[in-house]
Amino acid sequence: MATIRASCETCGDVELTTADVRVRVCIDDNRGEYSFSCPICHMTVVKPAEPRTIDLLVASGVEMDTWTLPAELSEPRAGRPISHDDLLEFHDQLHDASSWDKALEHLLDG
Repeated sequence: MATIRASCETCGDVELTTADVRVRVCIDDNRGEYSFSCPICHMTVVKPAEPRTIDLLVASGVEMDTWTLPAELSEPRAGRPISHDDLLEFHDQLHDASSWDKALEHLLDG
C-alpha cells in the first residue's frame, strides 16, 4: 500500500495510506478533489486537485467516486436575484401565522 503525504491546515504535513484518501471527480466539468480524515485532529480535509494529481492518486490505489452537477443549474432563471431584504421579509413571514393561512388558502384554491 502506497504512502501519501498531504497537508492538514491545522496539523501540517501528514502521512496517509491509499485507504485513507478518497478522490471525487465531476463528470460534467472534470473538476476533481481529494479528501481524507486527518490522523492527528480527525477533521475531514477536502482539497481541489488537478487531473494529473487525480491520475497519480488513482494509479496508486485510491478509490475514485464520480458525481454530476445538479440539474437545477441548467434550468432557466427568470426574475431578479433574491436580495437581503427578500430574505428578511421571508423570515418574517415564516413567523407570521396569518401568512401561513394565506399561503394554504392559495394552495387549496389553486
